[in-house]
Amino acid sequence: MTVVYFDLETGGVQDFHPNIQIAAVAVDSNWQELASIEMKLQFDVGAADPEALQINHYDAAVWRAEAIPPNQALRRFSDFLEPFKVLPRVSKKPPFRPYSVAQLAGHNAATFDGPRLKSWYTKAGAFLGADPRVLDTMQLAMWWFQMRGEQPDNYKLGTLCRYFGIPVGDEAHDALADVRMTVQLARYLSPVSEDLAA
Repeated sequence: MTVVYFDLETGGVQDFHPNIQIAAVAVDSNWQELASIEMKLQFDVGAADPEALQINHYDAAVWRAEAIPPNQALRRFSDFLEPFKVLPRVSKKPPFRPYSVAQLAGHNAATFDGPRLKSWYTKAGAFLGADPRVLDTMQLAMWWFQMRGEQPDNYKLGTLCRYFGIPVGDEAHDALADVRMTVQLARYLSPVSEDLAA
């Protein structure tokens, strides 16, 4: 099954802090990357936490040159999801039409990135063509360690990647780099990759 791994970088962790970057990578059942997308978003710098911007490698010059309006990014993200809508659904209201949605995944996405993405779509009055139940590598890692009676220092993406020997470069906290690390973490923790984990 094709899964779309995604990441939102933000100007802080509170709901009122702006989204500043989004990236996604579509991966098939053999862990092959099918497509990727990365977009920097225009946002009010005054509404962001300066410490968060520093962690997320915010560069004013880069954002001036590359950032696009959030609604434009939302439309591009929706277009990106189109070929990866692999989950069949049926509308809950008559005439009960069939449709498909994408399967999203991410790190800490069930409680952070997923709800923020859904909120972004809701505020824009747009339909998110993805299952609201986001697969989460942090939850997967928690199960992995629980079943082995082990404990990492924490469940941050970088910490887990270092634990499993997955390279963490200088680009950590860049959305696309984080997505690709998340894919590698998911692959490592996948039940079908137990030989790798061993």
